[in-house]
Amino acid sequence: MSSRDFSWNIAASIGFSFILTIVMSIMSLLIKAFYPPSFFTFAPIEGIIRTPVEGVIQLIILGLFIAFTYPVRTKVEEAQLLIIRKVGLFTVIGYIAFSLLPYAIVTSYLQTFIGLIIAYNVLNGVFGGVVTQILNK
Repeated sequence: MSSRDFSWNIAASIGFSFILTIVMSIMSLLIKAFYPPSFFTFAPIEGIIRTPVEGVIQLIILGLFIAFTYPVRTKVEEAQLLIIRKVGLFTVIGYIAFSLLPYAIVTSYLQTFIGLIIAYNVLNGVFGGVVTQILNK
């Protein structure tokens, strides 16, 4: 693969990671609205520890995101979209681990927390793109 494909994999993975964060935040707010004892969290592992219902729902949503990248109709489409499947899979796997970064570094400043959210999305995107590139050879 070329460096152009490599950079597109990383860019797609970063964008997908931000989309995952937005969806997880919206789901956490919805769960908070209907189940008040829950905490706001966008990290599935943190959700399982604090509010198991929220963590399980977030893991189900991540599973649906993985399943969303898999439907194809023909063999030609399957061959062309194999890289996209891998990018989606490794981005979701990385999201589970990297989403704990803002909770690992405790600070009272909102700007730092938002910066950590941006940082873990970029790190997750790079992870997803690099692992896809390595395993695609």
